[in-house]
Amino acid sequence: MKTAPLHSKTLNSRTAVIVFLSFVFGYFLSYALRSVNATIAPLLAQDLGLSAAELGWLSSAYFLSFASMQWLVGSWLDKHGARRTESALLATAAIGAFIVAISASLWGLSLGRILIGAGVSACLMAPYAYFRRCFAPDRQAQLAMWMLIGGTSGALASTQPTLLLAEAIGWRNVFLITSVLLALAAFTIFKNVPDIDIDHIKAQNDVANAQATVNPQHPAEKFVIPPKMNLLAVLRHPNMMRVIPTTLTMSGGFIALQSLWVGPWMTDVLGMTPNETGIRLFYFNLALISAYVIMSVVSPKLIRAGYTLGLQSKFGFFWMLASMVGILVWRDQHAWWLWVVMSAGIPAIILLQTQTGMLFPRAVAGRVLTTFNLVMFTGAFLLQWGIGLAVDLFMFYGQSRDQSLWLALLVLLCLQVMSVIWFLRTPEPVAEA
Repeated sequence: MKTAPLHSKTLNSRTAVIVFLSFVFGYFLSYALRSVNATIAPLLAQDLGLSAAELGWLSSAYFLSFASMQWLVGSWLDKHGARRTESALLATAAIGAFIVAISASLWGLSLGRILIGAGVSACLMAPYAYFRRCFAPDRQAQLAMWMLIGGTSGALASTQPTLLLAEAIGWRNVFLITSVLLALAAFTIFKNVPDIDIDHIKAQNDVANAQATVNPQHPAEKFVIPPKMNLLAVLRHPNMMRVIPTTLTMSGGFIALQSLWVGPWMTDVLGMTPNETGIRLFYFNLALISAYVIMSVVSPKLIRAGYTLGLQSKFGFFWMLASMVGILVWRDQHAWWLWVVMSAGIPAIILLQTQTGMLFPRAVAGRVLTTFNLVMFTGAFLLQWGIGLAVDLFMFYGQSRDQSLWLALLVLLCLQVMSVIWFLRTPEPVAEA
């Protein structure tokens, strides 16, 4: 079945750069807020007297609300476009950051984190959907990597720089500043991003509806006409079912580690101070940015050489598994380098989302990409909180804190191995459009 042609309106080079930078600003803040708890976890635990499970909950509350918003975000992106959807949600995130800054209880902080998670839930999917509709297919992987470079810069900023700032002015004032920046990002996107993506949606829907009138029983129509594209249909589609386990455990697992548990691993298992951990986390995220930069150049060349995004992701899976084994085996202060090694394979794993989005028509790009995100951040929520619960459980049965965290990551590794086996044993994906 043929998809609708591109709408006649296009972005000129200057506008395209402004649009990209506006999206990157929001995603930079989103990623910083996602990762900041890994850096300030000792300050939060000391200030509020949090247990491992409570700390895991406070951080994972972000992912819970983030994941629960994904299908709504996808529908809004397909109906209202990226500009209106993301600017409204970023304003919500600004309110959440303000609540975190003024709250004195775990429940107040949780409410703020939940609003932040909901508010930044479109910060990557809005640009991805916009790019899918308004930019050429051969630019998708490169644009995705550039967005991740901007986002990981936020994770980099949330490490040692944020720790130093929090120690100087207090972590509450850090969130007050962030609230202002989120409001500014909402205004920037609302002002600078044109509604060309909506024009593309309307053009493709017109063609799809015309084809449905001629052949209403066509099996592909349910994946083209947005009203018939429900969440269950996307989740049950073979192209999505193949990637669900690895998305939960590999992508979601990495997010759970990067945004929280790599910090406690370095302090509790490797015996580092919070300041030493902040420095190492800075290096870790700097290495991740470097990996995204390299992948933005290498990935298009690999595709031209016949190495698909799916093959690149397989390489990423095995790289992460090998890194996890090394992290579990080597447990002295020098072993923090293994987290840097792991970062080299992460961009290839993340590209699986871009590949999945390109297997479906442009008109439903919002819902397909956010369904993938729903699965990924559901995995991040379950694993981030689950690791905290597992640590407390192993400690209850007499294990030390560092050994309990080691056992929890061993369980994660076993889940990751099983998910990769599923991925390798299922059929290769088939494009619908």
